[in-house]
Amino acid sequence: MSKPLEVLIVEDSKIDSALVIDELKQGGLEVAAKRVETPEEYKEALYKQQWDIIVSDYSMPRFNALAALHILQESGFGIPFIIISGSIGEELAVQALKKGADDYLMKDNLARLVPAIERELREKEERQIRKKVEGLLKETENSYRRLVEGVRDYGIFMLDPQGQVITWNLGAERTFGYRAEEILGKPYAKFYVEKEVQEGKPDNELKTALTKGQHEIENLRVRKDGNTFYAHIALTPVYNEQSVLTGFSVVTRDITEHKRAEEAIRKLTEDLELKVKKRTAQLELVNHELESFAHSVSHDLRAPLRNLISLCKILLSRYTEHLDDEGKDYLAFILESSQKMMRLTTDLLNLSRVTQAELNTKPVNLSEVAKEIMKEMKEDYPERHVKFDIMDNLIVKGDVALLRIALQNLLDNAWKFTGKRSDALVELGVMQKDNQKVYYIRDNGVGFDPEYKDKLFAPFQRLHSEEEFPGSGVGLATVQRIIHRHGGRVWAEGAVNQGATIYFTL
Repeated sequence: MSKPLEVLIVEDSKIDSALVIDELKQGGLEVAAKRVETPEEYKEALYKQQWDIIVSDYSMPRFNALAALHILQESGFGIPFIIISGSIGEELAVQALKKGADDYLMKDNLARLVPAIERELREKEERQIRKKVEGLLKETENSYRRLVEGVRDYGIFMLDPQGQVITWNLGAERTFGYRAEEILGKPYAKFYVEKEVQEGKPDNELKTALTKGQHEIENLRVRKDGNTFYAHIALTPVYNEQSVLTGFSVVTRDITEHKRAEEAIRKLTEDLELKVKKRTAQLELVNHELESFAHSVSHDLRAPLRNLISLCKILLSRYTEHLDDEGKDYLAFILESSQKMMRLTTDLLNLSRVTQAELNTKPVNLSEVAKEIMKEMKEDYPERHVKFDIMDNLIVKGDVALLRIALQNLLDNAWKFTGKRSDALVELGVMQKDNQKVYYIRDNGVGFDPEYKDKLFAPFQRLHSEEEFPGSGVGLATVQRIIHRHGGRVWAEGAVNQGATIYFTL
């Protein structure tokens, strides 16, 4: 339910007051009215209650509309004030309007009263809204001005359309050294080095700001004492409601220390990069020498080892009858040890080749490579029955020769460590982990103690005896180097008598 219209009627005639109320009700307004006829009653009613509108007779024996209007204006309430009269000349009506009345009506034409009140109420509401908006704008403007004037780390000031300083905050004073009275009205070019002023740079940058809507730059600026500093400057054109340029806002921040820090970091980075390059070159040289040494040793050992193995075989085949059982055992031990040494030198040679070989990257079908290795193993050991479960079409990018060596070592291990099982199983597959493809070779062999999993990929580290499972301990180290050269990583999981899984990424 809407609130009744609160009407204060200043009228000495009860009949005329009733006519006014009746006219308002006939006009569809719900009215709560009060009649007063003396100044005392009027003041008491005015300050006691909030009124929507005041309707006053022009002239009464003890009071009149102009006096009532004056009292209202002194109160500052801003209530719409309408004068009605039985007879009023044009001159008196104009005088009343000049003094601040909102409207006047003749008592014989009260039909105009409702439209007049509705119009005044609308105008009152509009004035209140406008006053509130203006108040908010003024408050915002004052807050913004206080904020800008109080900023100390940023020089914030305004230029007029011709590029002259028209406002100046504390930050600008701190940044440039000028007090407001020293710089207001001076050209923006005053902050540029002389060479740039001669080149017309200040005007060009203001034009660029007009074209782009904003122009940000980092450049030298000049303080009052003539010293220069490195600054970040944001130039923004400012327009009024009619889209007319009123000037430019300039925000300046001293970034000299920032630039010095950047330069220091750059020099430190360059020095560090140089040290890293030198250290890397030294490490590469050492590694190259170590690899060359391992290659040379393993390569040079192979010829005498071959001779030793051949001589042992000749002695065992031709001169067995000249040896007693102990001599035969010694000779067999020499042969076995020589063959083990030959395998070790071969593995070392392969390891050095893996490190030094140049990568020839192209698509490689790991599934097909694994199937070829599996076929060779079955032909070499026909007595073994191992089930291979190889996922099809495992396509990767890499060096086919090196990846074959890696798979050969991994499948050899799986073949070897499942040797005691009648239901041996070896799997090759892929899974998705952390948005990356992870390849794996899994077996159901003897496994290993997880406590020692970090030793698996170190050269010559073995978790099983030579008598139980022969090998040099270089195979997984070779696998790790190949995987690392392909930008991947390799790791193992397993448990004793529960098999092992080697995972790798590329």
